[in-house]
This record gives sequence, C-alpha cells and structure tokens, in this order.
Amino acid sequence: MSKTLLIGSSSAIANSLQEISDREFICLSRADNSLDLGGDLSELDDIGEITGLVYFPGTINLKPFSMLKEDDFLNDFEINVLGAVKVLKKVINNLKEADGASVVFISTVAANVGLPFHASVSAAKSGLEGMCKSLASEYASSKICFNVVAPSLTDTPMAKNLLRTERLVEASKERNPMKQIGSPEQVAKSIDFLLDAHKNWITGQVISADGGMVNLK
Repeated sequence: MSKTLLIGSSSAIANSLQEISDREFICLSRADNSLDLGGDLSELDDIGEITGLVYFPGTINLKPFSMLKEDDFLNDFEINVLGAVKVLKKVINNLKEADGASVVFISTVAANVGLPFHASVSAAKSGLEGMCKSLASEYASSKICFNVVAPSLTDTPMAKNLLRTERLVEASKERNPMKQIGSPEQVAKSIDFLLDAHKNWITGQVISADGGMVNLK
C-alpha cells in the first residue's frame, strides 16, 4: 500500500485529513504548530518508498509593517519555506522510488490577495508557491507532482486569536464571498484530492480553498 508522509501531523487540518482518508500515513510532528525543523531529521532515514508528502507547518504572524522586525520575516521564511526544503531534500529520493508521487504544500489566500498586516507571512507563502511551480517543472519527467492548497481563514487553533469573539467571527464571514469560515475538513478534502495529482495529470497548481476570496468580488 502506498504511504504518505505528513509533516506537522498534529495540526487541525492534518488531523482532519487522517480522519477522512483511507491512505496509510507516516506522521511527524512536534509539540507546537511551528514544528522546529532546524535539527535532526534522522527519523526519516528509513521510511522507504513514499507516494505522497504534505508539509503543514506555517505561521500566522499578523502585524502592521511598522512593527515587523527583520527577524519576523526570517522566522516566517524559515518555517514556511526552508522547513519544506529540508524535508524535501531528505525524502526526494523516496518519492522518486515510486511510480508517480504527489507533494502538497499549504499556503494562504494572502499570497494572492493583498491583505493588511500580512506582509511577512504573504512574502513567505508567495516564496513557497513560486518554489512549488519550479519544482513541478523540474520533476515532471520523474512523475512527481507538486501542488499547493491555499486556504482562506480556517477555524483552527492557529487562528483562534482571529476568531476569539462572535463579532470577529461574523466580520470574517462577511468578508468571504460565501459568508463562511473554512473548516479543517474542507481544506483536508482539497489536500486529499491533490495527493492523487500524479494519477490525474495535475501539477504546478495553486488550489484556492477559500470560498471565492481570490477570484470573486
């Protein structure tokens, strides 16, 4: 049976993915959502062939630009981009062993829509999306597909400060064309679909699981 590696598997969306999917998952997580990947990844040494990889770690570092420090940008880039690079370098040969594989990164609607206070995270996630498209081109002949799921605001523990009052919840719903806040299960279904991208001729795509935030007015 094919195996899918989940990095940051304790996140709400990762938990939902494991609940809705019948795939075999290999899970790697840490105590918090950021997942420190600066150290040893030796636990990935013996995972063998894998047909899927999902990289969940991310940040919600929302501040006015005047309050952002250079370290904020560096930290967001470290978690969102370099963390993905470190994992991918560790397992790219495991993906090559499979006769077709899919990699899914998690971005944000803020990489494609200008939102206030998102300068640091949108810079990092935009970099992740650009890297994904380049990797999709580079590894197309190896039948490894690279895609991105870019959610809008989703009801997860990471977003709890943005949804801490009923007034904030209603205001967030009102900004969405479908008047909804996303659920972890909705985002997980998009990820699950893209884990079969190598079977469906889909690569280099950014799938907006956002209730229309990017394309609708």
